[in-house]
Amino acid sequence: MIDYYEVLGVDDDAPYDEIKKAYRALAKSCHPDYLGEKGHEICIMLNEAYQILGDADARANYNNKLEQALLDEDDNYTGLPLSKWMPTVKPNMAKNEDPAERRGVFVDEFTCIGCKQCVWCASATFRIEPEHGRSRVYAQWLDDEEKIQTAIESCPVSCIHWVDKADLPALEYVMQCKMTERVNVGVMMAGQGAQMDVFASTASFLKERKRKEEARARANKYYSPQQEAARRKAAEELARQHLGFFAQFTSAFETAFAGVGNSVSTGNETEELRQVGRRKRAAGKRWDWLEQQRARGGWMVPPERALVPISVYAESLRN
Repeated sequence: MIDYYEVLGVDDDAPYDEIKKAYRALAKSCHPDYLGEKGHEICIMLNEAYQILGDADARANYNNKLEQALLDEDDNYTGLPLSKWMPTVKPNMAKNEDPAERRGVFVDEFTCIGCKQCVWCASATFRIEPEHGRSRVYAQWLDDEEKIQTAIESCPVSCIHWVDKADLPALEYVMQCKMTERVNVGVMMAGQGAQMDVFASTASFLKERKRKEEARARANKYYSPQQEAARRKAAEELARQHLGFFAQFTSAFETAFAGVGNSVSTGNETEELRQVGRRKRAAGKRWDWLEQQRARGGWMVPPERALVPISVYAESLRN
């Protein structure tokens, strides 16, 4: 997913006139007559951004996809368990008897009443998380199987389960990062508050992730391998080269092609401002300096036709 707003250096809520102004300023500065083949590839990307953001319907559709990409990034799901898998982390400390052990232990914190029986039986494996006072697995196989099984059997509400190692990452992620609205134990024991099934929620989470992956795979077919290579090459070329004032565009292209990154300033980090339409650029527009020079008459001829390299002339104006 390429952030076209980052490519043009405009805010997400920029009006059409501002998008057009940014596009024209960058397109003139990247003209193939000056940059040659590199300029051609960069202009392809700029045209692509302008084609999408300059059309109201295409922009609305793109905004929906971009916002979903931002939400996907916020998930921070790595596919790795949140508890320590000791057979891999520190094999010499792991107590599993089977070297190919596939079982892990998982606590349903929504069901847990914080009785601490599991902690007393297998203190190296289980800990009490401080916020809600529920049990949580700290490390897998830091206790032997007998102690872990005793902890499972001692639980009065059967909230501890053996699960397959492959299922552990999603279960722990959904439990700790998605199912965050919990009531205290007293309210839960009284039969009040939300009752949620972590296993059903995890199945829904994985199903949605699969849907998104399939959608991304379909979207990738929109471009031919040659087109995709050209788009990538345009960003990589700017990242490698320091072409005078083009260096100020390098970070923009790197960010845009690396994915949807934290390249915007929110002004209020505690508020959710990663929604499309609310993200603001930290600095002034990347093309403002070009426009200011033109407005002052700093360039007597169009920069793409200048005999003196733009980088040299731009530096003289700054000095």
